[in-house]
Amino acid sequence: MPLPIDPLVERIGLSMWRVQRKITSQMSLHKEIGLTVPQFGLLRMVAQEGKSRVVQLADKLEVKSSAVTVMLDRLELLELVAREQDEKDRRAVVVTITRKGEELHQEAQYRLKLLLAEHLAILEPDEMERLAEYYRMLEEQKR
Repeated sequence: MPLPIDPLVERIGLSMWRVQRKITSQMSLHKEIGLTVPQFGLLRMVAQEGKSRVVQLADKLEVKSSAVTVMLDRLELLELVAREQDEKDRRAVVVTITRKGEELHQEAQYRLKLLLAEHLAILEPDEMERLAEYYRMLEEQKR
């Protein structure tokens, strides 16, 4: 029989999920430019990785390369990413973000921080400090 879970853990988990969902739903930049959430996530991943092979991106997204290729078609059509043959392996395709894609990614990062600031505005400065410390502890799994 599974171990019982503290109801407080369940309550915290549900609250964290609801807040994240609320903030994510308010992000509209992907809609403004005609991208799906997964396409926008792929753009963010390409921005973070620099140069990536399609196979690597598919592995990280846990999808088939063909699914990534379809998403990249849309991003390339909008001139947000570029694909080229890998210099080391001509069978492989390397994806990079374009200047336009990088500008869009920066705008998205800025808007996300603004949304987060709006949601956190209900907290007092000392509460914000404590929340940041609690999240750091959770992230590092250290006291």
